[in-house]
Amino acid sequence: MREPSSPTAASDGVVITGVAAAACLGVDAETIWASVLAGKCGMAPMPDIESVLPPGSMGGQVSDVPSSYRPDLAREVRYLRWTVEHALRDAGLTPGTQYAPVRGCAVLGTTLHGIRAGGRFLRTGELAELSSFLAGATACSAFEGLALEGGAFTTCSACSSSLGAVALGVTLLETGQADLVVAGGYDTISEYSWAGFNSLRLIAQGPLRPFCRGRQGMKVAEGYGLLVLERADSAARRGATVRACVAGLGESADAHHLTHPHPQGAGALVAMTRALQVADIRPEQLGMIAAHATGTPDNDAAEAAALKSLLGEALPRVPVVGFKSFLGHTLGGAGAVELVLSSMALRDGRVPGCPNVDADEIEYAGLRVSCGPPIEGSVGSTLNISLGFGGANTCVVLTEPGRCAPVRPIKAPKEVWITGLGVVLPGAVGHAAFVDRVLRGGPWAGTAIEDVALAEYLNVRRTRRLSQYVKYTLAAGAMAVRDAGLADLPASVATTSAILGTMHGSACFCCDYYSQIVREGALTANPVLFAEGVPNAGAAHLSTTLGLKGSCQTIIGSRTAGLDALALASLRIQDGTSERMLVVAAEEPCEIVARAYRASGLQAAEGTHPASSAGAGFQSVGGGIALVLESSESAQSRGADPYARVAGIAWAAPTRRGPAAGVGSVVSRLGAPGRVIGSACGTWLDRAERLGARRAGVTAGFTPGTDGFGELFSATSLISIACECSMQRHEKRFASICTDWSGAICGVSLDRLNRTLGSTNA
Repeated sequence: MREPSSPTAASDGVVITGVAAAACLGVDAETIWASVLAGKCGMAPMPDIESVLPPGSMGGQVSDVPSSYRPDLAREVRYLRWTVEHALRDAGLTPGTQYAPVRGCAVLGTTLHGIRAGGRFLRTGELAELSSFLAGATACSAFEGLALEGGAFTTCSACSSSLGAVALGVTLLETGQADLVVAGGYDTISEYSWAGFNSLRLIAQGPLRPFCRGRQGMKVAEGYGLLVLERADSAARRGATVRACVAGLGESADAHHLTHPHPQGAGALVAMTRALQVADIRPEQLGMIAAHATGTPDNDAAEAAALKSLLGEALPRVPVVGFKSFLGHTLGGAGAVELVLSSMALRDGRVPGCPNVDADEIEYAGLRVSCGPPIEGSVGSTLNISLGFGGANTCVVLTEPGRCAPVRPIKAPKEVWITGLGVVLPGAVGHAAFVDRVLRGGPWAGTAIEDVALAEYLNVRRTRRLSQYVKYTLAAGAMAVRDAGLADLPASVATTSAILGTMHGSACFCCDYYSQIVREGALTANPVLFAEGVPNAGAAHLSTTLGLKGSCQTIIGSRTAGLDALALASLRIQDGTSERMLVVAAEEPCEIVARAYRASGLQAAEGTHPASSAGAGFQSVGGGIALVLESSESAQSRGADPYARVAGIAWAAPTRRGPAAGVGSVVSRLGAPGRVIGSACGTWLDRAERLGARRAGVTAGFTPGTDGFGELFSATSLISIACECSMQRHEKRFASICTDWSGAICGVSLDRLNRTLGSTNA
């Protein structure tokens, strides 16, 4: 086993050493690729969908795996684990033998994670069904025992989720946080997704016909796609076969609308252009473009406009393929599944022709949609495009192994400062109220926040139809931007990126939407609740409201999600991907969520104190915390006064050694903080964190976190950071750690700087 490594003086890029996929055309990548080359379309009836659909409804249900393979697992976990094992095998890896487990990470992208568990709960009333609902639980089960102990988290940016996961995986490798990353995504077939897209009138009655005149829309499908990513030097040392090089990445947000793309594809064009610039490839040099190509009228029109702007006179020369015409729209899994197929197009020098499409049917003059037999010849480089709800755009450029980027120096990591804070908590909306609660204490302020308390930070009338989660996200984000002195700098805000964190998202909207489907059938779905209930709704509204046009992602389904978002945002500033990031973690109170935690013994009885060091459980609340992160150069250039500097980042995924061992490992890698703030959620996590911290030698410095505010899940650890920034203490370096009940752990250490929260008033 190789010893843990760190960033070297140079990097020769990130390569793909293993791929795997499962979709309607097969449960292994080679079978799917052979069917694609043969021009097969996998649309068929979907017998495993939970609701009765209209006669003739077709979609992309994944092919069956052997009945003996893990029948005990939920559908999405079963197929995901199958795909993980195939990806590791394709990379020639025995888990934990060619890399240190703590240096292996997993990043997944999804839109609806374990949504089928929600349907089972609504039909049976069994709260235990919800134990497999959250994305964190899905990831934990899928990667159990596979020696990826350096962290596992899940991102959502709707239909661009899995390419977003690949982008985050590249960040982890290029910043030296990991030596190996399994990245990709998934979404399972479900009544929830079919009913939602049908309610938006986006599902075609006939075949999916990308870019064609008279196209009707998309076909809902499921898919699982994963790629093993390594730095090229690491792959070479273990003699791995390189499938392709990840030569360029581009991300952007439209800042336009929740469900409609920018009509000229402006945001998509930015992402495409950035990916090609990073790869140092001219548009006309591309051998293939794997378009998002959903077959919906507005999306295809916007994408075609962006491609015309990108390629100019070269538009007729570069072949464009729409893999969804073979597989359907696999939602959060689409980007990764299609990236796997692009790597095979590079390998074989073949660009497949889309089924159900004739060249004379293409609506857009000059757009060369590949039709008929595969185009033979060297492909050389490919551009994959994923475009999601809320205007989330992600593009990836792949090149052949022999055309990997040359070795290039790694610059010293940029220093990351916190320059803005936003606090939205019950009885503590705004800096003054929060500092008063921290310094003087106060009575328990309940679980929710009235809209009137948010009026200073958002237009309550315009946001009245939004979920409480989204409202808290918007108010906290606007407050942090104002506190950072950016509110009057629209150009700076426009170039800002965002990573959000949430464990439950718009849980109430999600439940209301799904309950109607279960009661009345899939044709009764409410389109507003569907669009507003997706996990990345907060990021979409934040981008649109504030005008953020950088990348916007949401880490979901785990108590660590807020601290994960802070850590990932810091890495993106350190490596120069972004100069400025907005981090927001928020949750809303939801009666069903509270019932589930009470039934599991984690939440205290109603009317009790919000948390207890004696282990009586927590009281869940709603609210949000936002932070503005900037490179020190950016902050200094505009005279910003920072609260703190990010000093260290560490993750641990669930292991057989238990959470205390994971906490000890995380704390020991955080640069000897003088003070460690734990969860203080009144459950067994508190004991595990204290024990782990003691093993790392910081017993005296370990303190509980936020027991006066209640449990805010993803935002709890950010409340601790806000508390520390509100006062001066003897220790310069402090750390916040957060543990999820799955066993996932994240820790971030920070150094205090000049400013305290008490000296400002947002």
